[in-house]
Amino acid sequence: MKTRILVNSIIFLLLLSVKQSSAQNLVPLDWKISFSDPSSLATRDMAAEDNISLLLSWERQNYFGGDGKCTLSTEFNVNQPNLQYKITSKVQCHILSMRINGKEVATNVNTDFWGDRKKTTEVLLPKKLLKKGKNSVELLCENLGYTGGISHNIFTITPVNNKCKEEVKISVNSKNHLFINENPILSIQTKGCTKGELSIKIENDFHKLLLDTVIAVNSAKNSILLNLSKTASKPGFYQCSAVLHGKGYCGDVQWVAINPEKIECNNVESRFFDSYWNKAKSELAKVSPNFKMHKVDSLSYGTRNCYIVEMQSLGNLTIRGYYFVPKNSSKHRALLHVPGYGYGFNDVERFSKMSTDRIDFALCVRGHGISADKFNPGFGLPGIWGYQLCNSDSIAYRAIYMDCVRAVDFLSSRPEVDKKHIGVEGGSQGGGLSLVTAGLCNDRISACAYFDPFPCDIRHSIETRIICRTELYNFIKYYNNCCSFFDAMNIQDLIDTRYFAPRIKCKVNFATSLFDDDCPPHQGFAAYNLINSPKQYTIYPNDSHLGESNYGKMFLDWFDEVSKL
Repeated sequence: MKTRILVNSIIFLLLLSVKQSSAQNLVPLDWKISFSDPSSLATRDMAAEDNISLLLSWERQNYFGGDGKCTLSTEFNVNQPNLQYKITSKVQCHILSMRINGKEVATNVNTDFWGDRKKTTEVLLPKKLLKKGKNSVELLCENLGYTGGISHNIFTITPVNNKCKEEVKISVNSKNHLFINENPILSIQTKGCTKGELSIKIENDFHKLLLDTVIAVNSAKNSILLNLSKTASKPGFYQCSAVLHGKGYCGDVQWVAINPEKIECNNVESRFFDSYWNKAKSELAKVSPNFKMHKVDSLSYGTRNCYIVEMQSLGNLTIRGYYFVPKNSSKHRALLHVPGYGYGFNDVERFSKMSTDRIDFALCVRGHGISADKFNPGFGLPGIWGYQLCNSDSIAYRAIYMDCVRAVDFLSSRPEVDKKHIGVEGGSQGGGLSLVTAGLCNDRISACAYFDPFPCDIRHSIETRIICRTELYNFIKYYNNCCSFFDAMNIQDLIDTRYFAPRIKCKVNFATSLFDDDCPPHQGFAAYNLINSPKQYTIYPNDSHLGESNYGKMFLDWFDEVSKL
């Protein structure tokens, strides 16, 4: 319930310094979004027109590029229309047309998210375009851009040579934004050019709004301490957003983790789980692996040689990977790298450049990289996840998981591999495959490192990331409604990587990003909390699914360390 009173958990203090600043931006952060083809939203029970915040990623708000063309619109007030104003835009989409008060001021505005995230577009507005009082802005867009969870959206209208700076920043007084058995306290710091209002919202990772309050602030520097002990009392992850409305608008958003090791999931393992996977392993054992190695001279330099490995996996399908081995004749610890969704290992040269006595095996499971020649359902429909999803014996992940087992078979067969030190690591789908490999090959895997895994804790995934539900409905529709959603979910239970976690016996290292909207940290901890072997985790509070803090290097260093013990 929205309130304009100061609740007991909020305390005002004098702020000594503010780090984050913003020019006097006249445009609100909350916009309207409407779609040319609202049918794309039907499976998410979403309105044809809805509210959307530029503070948050599209994914967090359950929109994505597949929704098609849309219009973003809002209104803003102008008190001094005779000033010179400019637009600064970095909205993660392709803007077909940018309109102010119905007049087009720019066309074909693109960001360069994958090349230069700092790139912005500036548009100088004609002096008489803005009018005193209400004005409107419309962005005709397509292809809402993927950001991995962190919003990189900016759209401001500010006076040229503006001297007014307004600021808001949320600070978390805890390492990695993690609170274990302690009161979670945030500090929200503001500075405005005039009296204003601070809107504060707290949501959990299941999109439930827990606090929605508006507080009056003065033009001086302010600090507000927000005690979440009652608002966020259950183990989990919580999003705090703060928007300051003074002369203009600015905002900030942060996540906190509260007792994540106490997260409990009520989802129950399928009673067919063990028999299902024992049958798959039995079928794999009947396929002769026929291991082959072909040296790649262009990738064999420095201290290591590179080989492309070929082997036969489930269904007698050929899968491949890149095998990097030190040139000396000693035995070496080996690390199996498993891929993210739909990709192989495009940057394999990085393995050649490594100066290490470790063996690295970059596996391309079927449908990925150099193993996509015979099986390649692609990113669209049906995709790898949706392939034959109504048939438990034909679903893609049944065979893909066996590809990982076969890769361990290969490493176990090699004379140069130290069999006591075989590890596995990966992120996203690779994180899920790491859990699977360590669970199915628990007598041969000595270390497992995984980052925000997929598919994991699938029944909760369709609640925390509603787009997942859309994808599953679309898969079923693609196959002419071959089964019900209920039946499809029962099959998903068989491939859910969470259920492999209790079977892991090795050391485990888990990394997660609080802004990850693809594979939210709730899912990773749902698996982590079922692991009974020695384990540790790292939380990156300001990272997304893109792994800005380079968890991969952390995994490599960790494996090298534990394999020396």
